[in-house]
Amino acid sequence: MKNIYIAFVPAFLLLLFSCGAKNTENRISDGGRLDASTFQTKIETEKKYILVDVRSPEEFASNHIKGAVNININSSEFEEKIKLIDKSNTILVYCKSGGRSSKAYNTMQNFGYNVYELRGGLLKWQSAGYPIEVSPTKSNSGYTLKSYTEAVNSNSLTLVDFYATWCGPCKKMAPHIKSLKAKYGDAITIVKVDTDKSMEVSKHFKISAIPLVKIYKDGKEVYNKIGYHSEEELEAAFSSYL
Repeated sequence: MKNIYIAFVPAFLLLLFSCGAKNTENRISDGGRLDASTFQTKIETEKKYILVDVRSPEEFASNHIKGAVNININSSEFEEKIKLIDKSNTILVYCKSGGRSSKAYNTMQNFGYNVYELRGGLLKWQSAGYPIEVSPTKSNSGYTLKSYTEAVNSNSLTLVDFYATWCGPCKKMAPHIKSLKAKYGDAITIVKVDTDKSMEVSKHFKISAIPLVKIYKDGKEVYNKIGYHSEEELEAAFSSYL
């Protein structure tokens, strides 16, 4: 990897259906929004660049692309910090799923920077097989592939909710899942997988958008669908396997 030239020292959404690739595909307006493969090529070939992660400091501390610096787009100091970057640098920007980085991309373009965005964010990056730096202390509260397998085999019927704390549709769907559990009790198992903490599982399933709902019957996957589910949709999907 080329050296990164940094001109400063970092101090440091409710979407209708899902947080992921579908959110950004329709917003591509020029060649500055790159798929994971092209973005990786930019990292390898740009002579002078800065890789900017615009997520929260907590998300960044948990995992990020090697060599990135964190400038939180939701910070009141975001624009001020961006303006400190030397314009001789190319900016490569990303977030988790593309929503925040798309906003940052537009802001940086308006400031006159040569900027490229990772389309679909880290979800697309990891699903394409590219590496992510993971903090061992921040990631140990999530599922490993082994513990995930054990969890989905722990009951005859298991619903898995792949989510993230920042994901609007995930938050909106959470009460529906609680209602489902309250109704069926011990007849079902609910497994909630935070995709920011359960990196091994996310990589294994190549998760590129959330929320994602999986249903397992006797340890076998019988349902797999990305996107927000209403309470009625969840129950309809679940009840057919009871």
